[in-house]
Amino acid sequence: MSDWRNKPEIDSAAVQALVSAVGESVFRDMSVQFVADLRRLVDTYWAAMDRGERPDAHATAHALKGAAANIGLIRLAAVAAALEQDDNAARDALNAELEVALTRLTEAV
Repeated sequence: MSDWRNKPEIDSAAVQALVSAVGESVFRDMSVQFVADLRRLVDTYWAAMDRGERPDAHATAHALKGAAANIGLIRLAAVAAALEQDDNAARDALNAELEVALTRLTEAV
C-alpha cells in the first residue's frame, strides 16, 4: 500500500493548466462545483461506511480518487486510493485531508 502521506497536496501545474485552458473566472465558477462534488463524495463514502456497505464505500472512494486526480489534488486522490484498500489511517485522515485539498485548490488561483 503506498503511503499517501508522502504525496504532494496539489499539482499546481495541473491546476494552472486548467485555469489557462478555461480562464480564471470560469475556473472559479467550476471550482464551486468541484468543491460540492468532492464534499458529496466524502459524505457518500461515510454514509456507506455507516451502513456497513463496504463495496459501495469502495466504489465511492474510487470516484473520489478520480475526481481529485482530475483537478490536481494528488494527496486527496492518494487518500481515496488507500480508502479503496480499507486503510484505517486514510479513513481517520479523510475529512482533514479534504479540507486541506479544498484550501489548496482555492489558493492555487
